[in-house]
Amino acid sequence: MKGTDHAFSLERPGLTRVVRDLRRARQALGDGVKRVYPNEAGGLYKMGKKLVAARDLPAGHVLTGEDIAIKSPNDGLPPYELENVIGKVTVKALNEDETISFEDLTDHGQNK
Repeated sequence: MKGTDHAFSLERPGLTRVVRDLRRARQALGDGVKRVYPNEAGGLYKMGKKLVAARDLPAGHVLTGEDIAIKSPNDGLPPYELENVIGKVTVKALNEDETISFEDLTDHGQNK
């Protein structure tokens, strides 16, 4: 006897496939933890970005946004550190396109 749900009910093999597919979907979603796999490292280095001097900067210079450029490859401070770099003072002269590091900067000695 057919009921109202007969048209969308599953028999045992169909239900087995649905359960299998749901388990596969859970596995495909993973655990939510981001990982860098060895085959991705080269691309992340080449395509990643860093903070560099946008122009020649003298020692004792207070950094502004105009003094900083973002360029490849990824072998320096990442762009998300930009707000932590602006307002710092260079402890040495930086050449245009030179990678900026926290060792090159201080909070002291600002020119006024």
